[in-house]
Amino acid sequence: MFGRPGQVTLGEIVEQVYMTLVSAISLVFFGGVAFYIMHASTERWRDYERLYEAANLPKPIGKKLTGMVRISQPGYRFGHLSGDLKSHRHPPVMVGVYADGLSLSIVPPFKYGCRDLFLPFDKMTIEPAAWDILDSEYGVRMDGVDGIEILMFSNVLQWAAEKSEILGLMLQRAETVRAVQRA
Repeated sequence: MFGRPGQVTLGEIVEQVYMTLVSAISLVFFGGVAFYIMHASTERWRDYERLYEAANLPKPIGKKLTGMVRISQPGYRFGHLSGDLKSHRHPPVMVGVYADGLSLSIVPPFKYGCRDLFLPFDKMTIEPAAWDILDSEYGVRMDGVDGIEILMFSNVLQWAAEKSEILGLMLQRAETVRAVQRA
């Protein structure tokens, strides 16, 4: 009506530029929110990375895919009601057993920037822990990383203890502590 057929008007160009800018700004905003959420949810993992990043590990004695691990403050935790707002569950984690420690690796695509960890036995303490409604789990505490622990399901650490005598002794100690706490 205002121009010849097939000819683009200035109003159509301005509208296309406007829609492109709105789309770009929206994409950057939602990308930034996604990055923030991913970065915030791996903050505790990075606390361990600073001291226990795995580098060039040999072949493990054994490897097992866990359901997940949880990094939170020690003590009973029940979901978000725990008051520990930085508590986070990391989905599928591969646990490797070595003669002198454990390795933890988040399985891709959930890894999003998290490096693998190597937790040496000589800097590790295993403590009894409760996780949601489960009260027979274990918390792995490491020297230099104060106030938080890596909670693992008991079946995973018991499997690993079958492959490592040192870890087996640590679990026996944790069970003794658990029995004293319950008495």
